Amino acid sequence: MNEFNNRSSLVRQPAFWIAIAAVTIVAFALGALLSGGKSTAPEIGTTAETSKEPQVWTCSMHPQIKLPKEGKCPICFMDLIPLTTDSGEDLGPRQLRMSESSKQLAQIATSPVTRGTAQNELRLYGKLAADETKLSRITARVGGRIDQLYINTTGQQVKHGEKMLELYSPELLSAQKELIAAKASLKSVAESDSEILKSTSEATVRAATEKLRLLGFSDEQIANVETQSHVTEHIWVVAPNGGTVIEKMVVEGQYVEPGMDLFRIADLSRLWAVFEAYESDLAFLKIGDEIKFVSQSIPGEEFSAKVSFISPTLDPMSRTVQVRTVVDNAGGRLKPDMFVTATTKSALNPRTNASDNSLLVPASAVLFTGKRAVVYLQLPSEDGPLFEGREVTLGSRINDHYVVLEGLAEGDMVVTNGAFKLDSELQIQAKPSMMSPEGGAAPASHEHTSAAKEPAATTDALAVSESARNALTPLYNDYFKFQMALAADDITASRQSSAQLAKTIANVDMTLFSGAAHNRWMDLSQQMQKYSDKAAVAPDIETARDAFFYLSKAIIELQKTFGHGSDMNYYLTFCPMARDNKGAYWLQTVDTVYNSFYGAMMLRCGEIKQTLKAVN
Repeated sequence: MNEFNNRSSLVRQPAFWIAIAAVTIVAFALGALLSGGKSTAPEIGTTAETSKEPQVWTCSMHPQIKLPKEGKCPICFMDLIPLTTDSGEDLGPRQLRMSESSKQLAQIATSPVTRGTAQNELRLYGKLAADETKLSRITARVGGRIDQLYINTTGQQVKHGEKMLELYSPELLSAQKELIAAKASLKSVAESDSEILKSTSEATVRAATEKLRLLGFSDEQIANVETQSHVTEHIWVVAPNGGTVIEKMVVEGQYVEPGMDLFRIADLSRLWAVFEAYESDLAFLKIGDEIKFVSQSIPGEEFSAKVSFISPTLDPMSRTVQVRTVVDNAGGRLKPDMFVTATTKSALNPRTNASDNSLLVPASAVLFTGKRAVVYLQLPSEDGPLFEGREVTLGSRINDHYVVLEGLAEGDMVVTNGAFKLDSELQIQAKPSMMSPEGGAAPASHEHTSAAKEPAATTDALAVSESARNALTPLYNDYFKFQMALAADDITASRQSSAQLAKTIANVDMTLFSGAAHNRWMDLSQQMQKYSDKAAVAPDIETARDAFFYLSKAIIELQKTFGHGSDMNYYLTFCPMARDNKGAYWLQTVDTVYNSFYGAMMLRCGEIKQTLKAVN
């Protein structure tokens, strides 16, 4: 009892509690020292719960790749993305949730779907031409000799009725004498009682008069012949209207035949500007649209005109339609055949299914595969970023946007950067995605294996001369420029290189090939010409890549049939994902994949299938 009382008395003393506090402080200080000064207690304003960062990184195109840190895919060199695990949350079949940190690592950006005027700025190329309604062609009505030319050079200005040349014609003399004789006969039977003679003589006079008129005589000249019996050996050819002589086909002293062209006259105070519009541009063009154009011949000045005609037919070779405007050229500074470049800002043609208040989605948000278009939306959620894939129906492309016909609403937040990574994550989770619309495991093509057979020549390799093989080298070189332009997503360079390829194909000397080789060259050259021509006028990169696919088939067969003579290796390259996972082959000159079907999106996707060495 005394011991308990002593302990109670000790506890009640202040010195006891001071000692306890001192021991506690020393203990905490010692713990901090041993832990390196780091406190494990949560800071103010934070929670004890920490986000668990992904420890595994994978490739969006090669999900079999799993690495412990971020970097590049060892197969296709694309950026790796964090591999997230299913949290067990009950999400929709096309939905995916990510942490904020994963969203930042994937560099995902979003933009809203907006409404606005579907106005596009078109750039058109064309040239000036004479107004066909203001053209005159002067032809010889009677045969004879040109004794004098009053208009000696092209470019001269003439007025209506002005003398162009003087023509001597024996036929003209004969026709005048016929009229004089007919008039004399009519006069001699004037007193006759025979009505038949009178009517016959009158008909003869009328016929002779009409003949002179057809030969180019004026009424005044005919009257002189009738009244004065004045016969002239020459006839004047006069200008039917005023304008500029744009072509002179004869010289003084020349003999001409009836119907022969002598001059062409054009009124150049009004010109046509004729432009070539691609099929995809027609939705933005209509009669009455204002077009502004410039010419390098008159720098710093802009001209304007209105569309007066849109051709009802399409040029099957260039896949373009002629668009014509009428241009005022009263000052005469513009000249026929000048090249001009035009721009026009126009809303969608009212005949289409879009209006001035169209729903617009950024073009960078859309993923295409075949005929399908997919976008990814970020949905409102309080539990972290939630994304959902959605198929949409699109209209025309308007600069950097597409017109949305179905599938989206104004204000929807669509993913404009990183959508492909989201799609790949859905594939990894065996959910419906762009590449696997029905869900399930990702296509085997992601592993760069495919059932597609390697292309082979339809005929055996044919022996040709070294000269023939060397003649193909410029053709191959132009093809490789086209191939690399597509890999660089450069539509302008792809058009230029494919246009040059078309010219090179046409310039290959077909006589270098004989027998079976000649027949094979003619067949392959027609195929290559067809698709290089299509690529040269392709309105967009997708169309150019489609032409490249068929062109590459012919090029590969050309190489396997005739070989190549340049001192470098060619590489047969394959992408299993191209053309809606059907795969595509092409040739290139480097042993690193430069994907011509996806460009920067998947530049290294594919593999080198075969090395093709030069034929010695």
